[in-house]
Amino acid sequence: MQYTKFANFVIGTAAAILLLAQTGHSQNANPAPQPPQPARPAGPPPGMVGADADSALGQKAASRWMLAPVWAKMPDVVGHGPYPASYAMAPDGLEDVVYQPKDLSQVKGELAVYIWGNGGCAADGAGARFHLAEIASHGYVAIAPGLILSGPKAPPQPPVDAQHPPAPRDPASGATSEKMTAALDWILAENKRPGSPYFGKIDPNRVAIAGYSCGGLIAMRTAIDPRARALIIESSGVLNKPPEGQFAGIAAMSQMKKEDLSKFHTPVLYILGGPQDVAEPNGLDDFKHIQQVPVFVADAPGVGHANTFLEPNGEGTKIELDWLDWHFNGDRVASRTFVGPECTLCRDYRWVVYRKGIE
Repeated sequence: MQYTKFANFVIGTAAAILLLAQTGHSQNANPAPQPPQPARPAGPPPGMVGADADSALGQKAASRWMLAPVWAKMPDVVGHGPYPASYAMAPDGLEDVVYQPKDLSQVKGELAVYIWGNGGCAADGAGARFHLAEIASHGYVAIAPGLILSGPKAPPQPPVDAQHPPAPRDPASGATSEKMTAALDWILAENKRPGSPYFGKIDPNRVAIAGYSCGGLIAMRTAIDPRARALIIESSGVLNKPPEGQFAGIAAMSQMKKEDLSKFHTPVLYILGGPQDVAEPNGLDDFKHIQQVPVFVADAPGVGHANTFLEPNGEGTKIELDWLDWHFNGDRVASRTFVGPECTLCRDYRWVVYRKGIE
C-alpha cells in the first residue's frame, strides 16, 4: 500500500466556500472620481478556485471556468470508442437522459451501465454531455436523471426578464440519489423485458455509479446499493459540517456522513482538481476514512473545481475509462494507470496520487 502524506489546507467545506463574497466599503462618503477601468472577463464564483486564487495555479483554474461558455456552445460528440454514441430522453415520459451507442445491433457482447449524478445536483441531464457520450461510445448505457436543458438539443429558453426573474430552483426538481437508483432500476428491468431495445443487452454485473460535485455526493449514496460494482467521484467529498445559507436547502449536500463511507463495497476512484478545487479537502479527508475497499485519488493541481472531464475528450474521462476497463474487463494495460510503483499517473507530473489497497 502506498500512502502519500498530504498538506492540510486551511479552507472550509465546499458549501461554506461557495458562500464567500468579495465586498468593499468606501472610507469616504464622497470619493474622488476614478478613471474608467477596462472591462474584465467574468471569472468563477468567489471561492471556487480554492485558497490561492491569486497564484499562477489559481489563475489557471479560473481560466477553466471561463471556458465553460465555450464548451456549452460546441456541437455534440460521438466519442472515441468503437461505438459512436448519441443521447436522447428516455422513453415513456421518464425524466432521464440516456446516452448509448447509436446502433445497438453493432455492439459486441453486453453493455455495461453507468449512472451519473449531475453537477450541482441539477436537473440538466445534458450538462456533462461530452463526458457521457464518450463513456457510452465504449460500450455503456450512461444515464443522467433530468432533462436536456443545455447543448444543441435543448429547447429554446425564453429571454430573461430583469423585472420578473425566474423563481429559484426547487431543490426537489434536481438530481437525487433516489432518481439515480430509479434509473438503474429502469435499465435493468428493460434488460429483462421482451420487446425492449435493451432486452438481453445489459450486463447487470457491470454497474458503475459516478457523479460530479454535489452529484458526487448523491452518487455515493447510490453506490451503497449492492448492485453497484464501481464508484467514481469527480471533485467531491463528504462535507464535515452541514451546508449553510442558500445551500442549506439542498438536502443532498448533507445526507452523506463520514461514517457512511464505511458502507462502500466497491473500488473507489476520486478525481480532484488540486488545492484550487473547493472539494479537494473533503475528498482527501474521505480518503483517510475509507479503509475497507481499494481507493485511488488522482489530484491535479491547477485544474480547480471545473475538473478535467467537462470538455470534449477530457483527461478525467480517459482516467475513468481506464478505471472501468481494469475493474470491469480485467484490462491489464488499463490497470497500469493505477497499479505498481511506476503507474502511469504516478509518473505524470500533472498529477498527485494517493492510494490504498492498490499495489
